[in-house]
Amino acid sequence: MLRSYDTYMDKTPNIRIDKKDSRFLLTGNVDSLLNNQRLYFSLKRLDFREENGEMIIPYEKHTEIATLQEVQRILKKFNFANELSPEVKKDAESFNRDEENFKEFSEKARDIRNDKFSKKPELVREFDSFQKVVNEKLVRKLYPLQLLSAYHMAFAQNSCNFSVPGAGKTWIVYAAYAYLKSLPENDPRRVDKLMVIGPLSSFRPWEKEYWECFGKKPDVQRLSGDNKILRSHKEEHLFSGSPAEITLIFHGGVESLDKEIVSFLKRNKTMVVVDEAHRIKNPEGVWGKSIVEIGREARSRIVLTGTPVPNGYEDLFNLYQYIYPFRYKDILNFHYGNLVEMTKAEDLDSNRVKELIENVSPYFIRIKKSDLKLPPITEKIVEVEMDKHQREIYDFIETKYVKSFEQNKSANVKDVLNKARLIRLRQASTNPALLQKSIRETLNDEDFESRIYDGGKMPEEFQDDSEILYKINNYLKLETPRKFSVIKDLLLDKIQNGEKVIVWTIFVQNAKGLQKYLAENEIRSDLLIGEVEQPDRESLIEKFNDPEDFSLQVLIANPFSVAESISLHKGCHNAIYMERDYNCSNFLQSKDRIHRVGLLPNQETNYYYLLSKDSIDEVINRKLDAKAKRMEKIIDEDIPLFSRINDADETDLIKALMDDYAKRA
Repeated sequence: MLRSYDTYMDKTPNIRIDKKDSRFLLTGNVDSLLNNQRLYFSLKRLDFREENGEMIIPYEKHTEIATLQEVQRILKKFNFANELSPEVKKDAESFNRDEENFKEFSEKARDIRNDKFSKKPELVREFDSFQKVVNEKLVRKLYPLQLLSAYHMAFAQNSCNFSVPGAGKTWIVYAAYAYLKSLPENDPRRVDKLMVIGPLSSFRPWEKEYWECFGKKPDVQRLSGDNKILRSHKEEHLFSGSPAEITLIFHGGVESLDKEIVSFLKRNKTMVVVDEAHRIKNPEGVWGKSIVEIGREARSRIVLTGTPVPNGYEDLFNLYQYIYPFRYKDILNFHYGNLVEMTKAEDLDSNRVKELIENVSPYFIRIKKSDLKLPPITEKIVEVEMDKHQREIYDFIETKYVKSFEQNKSANVKDVLNKARLIRLRQASTNPALLQKSIRETLNDEDFESRIYDGGKMPEEFQDDSEILYKINNYLKLETPRKFSVIKDLLLDKIQNGEKVIVWTIFVQNAKGLQKYLAENEIRSDLLIGEVEQPDRESLIEKFNDPEDFSLQVLIANPFSVAESISLHKGCHNAIYMERDYNCSNFLQSKDRIHRVGLLPNQETNYYYLLSKDSIDEVINRKLDAKAKRMEKIIDEDIPLFSRINDADETDLIKALMDDYAKRA
């Protein structure tokens, strides 16, 4: 609460606070302030200077009130009364009114979020009006939870949607946008432009969903994703008197255009949506800083992410700094360092964690996986017997590596080397021909593991056995990977039934090898891997996801290349996993591509997991299944703390592999 002079009638009002040109001017008995050493150093933190008998304290637009509060607090602490000039007093009173209004607004937002606003006539009337507009403007109908989420977003105008992947967050945004756009021109909440800041993979879905929501082609301008878009073209759009309705820009493209975007937002009533917002979680990161800065000029600010705190509660800091740039500290009521401490404590039932969630709860909504009521899935384990040469190669490598695990338990380098060895075991269990190349050549650049150094192309430990070396170098001449033939048989069955299938593999060379093998067996397939250019990628996804288009029935993809914002559920209901990484988040995300909102109630979704018998595949399957069950429980929390499962830690996998090997031996 800001205080005026009347609060201190019992003291001499010897300091007057005025303002001019983003500066507070302290006049009156300034010498007394300067002579008080402790007070002097307290004010020094505010970068004051003395000039012509006045104390000048600078502030920025968004820090005006906070700076005034701090000045008043310091003066009161040292028993200096203060008097506010009429202009400053007016700002203070306006702020106090806003503060009271914001408290009332927050309670209403909380009621909407919890679907408990039926006893508030003004909210019921607004909700009825909201539904009427949405039904008129959108050709697609929202289910109840989506409608509630959209109403909360429109009411709050600045809000976070933390719904799980596949919940239809894009639909929700378009519904809220349609309502805010329908408001009268003089309504301060009205918007008529939409700017989406997100990954390149999200651009086509945003365009396509607009068509499906509104029944017409969107007026859209992309500012990222194509080298043909010159800077002059970007500036032409941002400074245009009649720009496109929708602007799409990559997270990393904001910094180079921040001043131009700010200018655009000042001239246009714009809703700015940050999609996959966990990418801007770092308050010191370039992307995060730029987006927070431009967000100050937005008419409406929206955050979309299914993983609000992938690393810890501190990830909320930048999200709320963007959503409420002038109030985020009051909303969170915790400093960044406090949030880091709370994450490290891992005490989910602590009073501080409960307080944090209570503080932020009015300003976010989350549709959980359990809320979606999706049709059930079918998961099938397909056991694969290795053929003779693969068995020999795998057993040789496994024996070598298990011994190295046992001998190198305390070595500092073990994390990197062991990761590389685990990848080699996965390669041997699926296609020993992969062992001929370096790990870097077999994995996508998007995969964090591609940065693992593995000592050149062929691991040195293979060099001491000429027979094994020969079999690795000539593997594809000796036999076909058994998983390839099993996949072929599964595909033939699905293709003949007029179904589509996505085949997941973590190895690029496996994707290319499988495609070649299928072609030799008259099965056409396309690749969706890191090296596929964005326009081709979008074309493939659109064709594959079209239930009426059967020119593409088989897609071979890498989980790192088909991640965020991609939906394949309209055209495909079958997924085959040639092998799986131990990263649970990537695995669950890949499953979500074909199992999401929009499926018919009786639609069956099938997952096939290929496991080479007596290999690391079985260990990964067992451990990954347990990890996935734990993560799914976490996902169904209001604020899921994903750091409780360390996806990068493979220590337990190594131990399980050694135990499994010992049992078989």
